[in-house]
Amino acid sequence: MNLKYALAVLLLASSASTAMAQSTASQRFTVTVPSAISITAPANASLTHDETENNQFFPAQNWIVRGNSLAGVTVSFSTGSAFQHTTDVNARRDASLGLTVNSSVGSAAWVVNQGSDTTDHANNDGIATVQVSSNGFGLANLDVTVGFITNEFGSFPAGDYETTVTGTVTAN
Repeated sequence: MNLKYALAVLLLASSASTAMAQSTASQRFTVTVPSAISITAPANASLTHDETENNQFFPAQNWIVRGNSLAGVTVSFSTGSAFQHTTDVNARRDASLGLTVNSSVGSAAWVVNQGSDTTDHANNDGIATVQVSSNGFGLANLDVTVGFITNEFGSFPAGDYETTVTGTVTAN
């Protein structure tokens, strides 16, 4: 009977340890972040010439760029033309562009590749372009400065002069 009793105890012990053994399972959670590259322009700007010989500069305009590309983004700002009179298409003044990085968030380092440029309408160059690039993901507040080149106040007709600056962002 001792042998039967010993076997029963052994069976019971083995069965109890199997019943108390732990098992594990796992579940993976994945969040897919879509590519998000965007540029936001500020509101339109205007100023009144101060009637001096000085070039006229608009306050720095803050453009917001977001790019979550691991390789970063490149941002270009260009004039569509020199400043052109809104009613006399032959009256033009050169435009200047300036670009600086005001602030940024994220891992990207932002480098200004071309910080300033000016149109030269007398030589049929109506395009001024500035550019900045990043080496990773992030958000940047970019300050774009636009200037109206005066060159002798009174030597050009009164009225409104306009140019349009277009910002373009692309993934690197």
